[in-house]
Amino acid sequence: MIRINLLPEPRTKGAKKQWDVRIEAVGALVVVLLVVLACFYYASLLDEEIEAKQRTKQEKEKQIAALQQQVKQVEDFERRKKQLEDKGRIIDQLEKVRGGPVLAMDYISQSLEPLKLWLGQLAIKEKKIDIEGKAMTQDDIVEFINNLRRTEHFVNIRLVESRAATEGKTTVYQFKVSADLKG
Repeated sequence: MIRINLLPEPRTKGAKKQWDVRIEAVGALVVVLLVVLACFYYASLLDEEIEAKQRTKQEKEKQIAALQQQVKQVEDFERRKKQLEDKGRIIDQLEKVRGGPVLAMDYISQSLEPLKLWLGQLAIKEKKIDIEGKAMTQDDIVEFINNLRRTEHFVNIRLVESRAATEGKTTVYQFKVSADLKG
């Protein structure tokens, strides 16, 4: 049998053509370039996000600094307010205390007027009053105590001591009286 080849070229496995390798190389290069461009794009997005976060952080730090300044101002205000309140309380206490001895002296001096009596010592501690003095008669001492009771500014008036003493040629009566201020 005779074989006749009707094909113009023999059938042999041939090598790949040159243009196919170039297309593959260009395709690979395009893919690499696209990946590199995608990486740069993603890196730029991350940089923008980092910058935005840093701006937000700086704004928050400024807000914190402003709030800390306000907290400091509030603390200073509260400290000054407390000092003023303390000063006000002290002034009120001094006003109360200042009036006490002055008024007590006024009431005691009004109780002395028609009598032959003089005071040697007067001690005022809070609301307690101790009076020491001398009188010409026992009746003057009794009248002095009654006058103190009539003022209605003293309570618990007590004659602690009364004794006769001689000064020169005259007999005088030394006395001690204690009382409490009302109110």
